[in-house]
Amino acid sequence: MKVVKVTPRGYCLGVVKSIKWAKEAAIKYAGRDIYMLGYLVHNRHVIDEIVKLGVIPINDFKLNRLDLIKTLPDNAVVILSAHGSDDRIKDIAQTKNITLVDTECEWVTVTKDLIKEYLVKNNYQIIFIGKHFHPETNAMLAINPSIKLVTTAEEVDTVLPTLDPNKKILITNQTTLSKIDIEAIVEKIKQLVPNEIIFKNDLCNATLERQNAVLNLDSNTIDLLLVVGDERSSNTLKLVEMGEQIGIKSYRINDKTDINPNWLINKTCVAVTAGASTPSIIQLEVIRFLENI
Repeated sequence: MKVVKVTPRGYCLGVVKSIKWAKEAAIKYAGRDIYMLGYLVHNRHVIDEIVKLGVIPINDFKLNRLDLIKTLPDNAVVILSAHGSDDRIKDIAQTKNITLVDTECEWVTVTKDLIKEYLVKNNYQIIFIGKHFHPETNAMLAINPSIKLVTTAEEVDTVLPTLDPNKKILITNQTTLSKIDIEAIVEKIKQLVPNEIIFKNDLCNATLERQNAVLNLDSNTIDLLLVVGDERSSNTLKLVEMGEQIGIKSYRINDKTDINPNWLINKTCVAVTAGASTPSIIQLEVIRFLENI
């Protein structure tokens, strides 16, 4: 079977840094209680690897990291995920003598700083386009309760009545969303809101490059797109959506064991890409499996 290896795919620099720092922490602080507050990155293969080093994972889905860190023992080591965290965690850690290893992605930090600048210095209203309960979204909303969250174009109608018509608006977004979805939401806001608006698209380069690579695939020659990545990975799920949007049947898989033989019936050309937190070895196993069919 012909396999199109979509480029770029897989790890971004932020994920590489996070994994490196987590592994180094496991060695440096061996003998102490080491916790991972929120999954380091959204990939179960990576998490399993870190856990094998003695790191204890703390699931934070729909939970408040501020509350969770208060339950951890004093003098522990806490690794914070690449997605970003509430800045107030540092204060709590200090009172409990907790050593923090913050692997926050640089792109997330840039968005945080942007929101703080426009909110405090320039007195703008902030609309953040993000996924409900995603840790990056949680980190941004924790900056100030006045920040408005929008996930879909439909939610714009709910947010509009809460805006001050006399204040300017900054719109920015989660780093791992679909550029198509973001553009649709921003366009609807601009059509309905008379306020002066500044839009800063904070999709990270890795997300944008991987999305463009999928959008540039030829639907006339490619029968199927397999996206290797975790079900919790926002950027992985968006790659699947984009494959479907350009007319290529697309599936998300964790690894080669998820490949359904029925998908491959009468297929001659399959494209493979991967989310930004998917290990290279997992991708290669999928590619080699397909090439041997």
